[in-house]
Amino acid sequence: MERRVPPAKREVLPGVTLKVSVMGGYSVERDGDYIGWIHASIGDRWSAYVRRPGTTGDLLGRFAQDEAVKAIVTAWDAGGVLPNGCRP
Repeated sequence: MERRVPPAKREVLPGVTLKVSVMGGYSVERDGDYIGWIHASIGDRWSAYVRRPGTTGDLLGRFAQDEAVKAIVTAWDAGGVLPNGCRP
């Protein structure tokens, strides 16, 4: 399976977009705010990270692309304990 990140921006959820990242993969933005990122993993899975200011971010797990974005949005909104046990 060949993976190419198209040079574009795509809205996944209302107000939530994927933008090609300079690091590879995609940045996840909601209403213009950078809230996380995803990058290709194994098969059709994407590693999802929620942005945590002052840290390197938290890995949420590996998901299908749209599910990875939803996991980031959910973790960002919750701001509590993440699925991996970390706190923001």
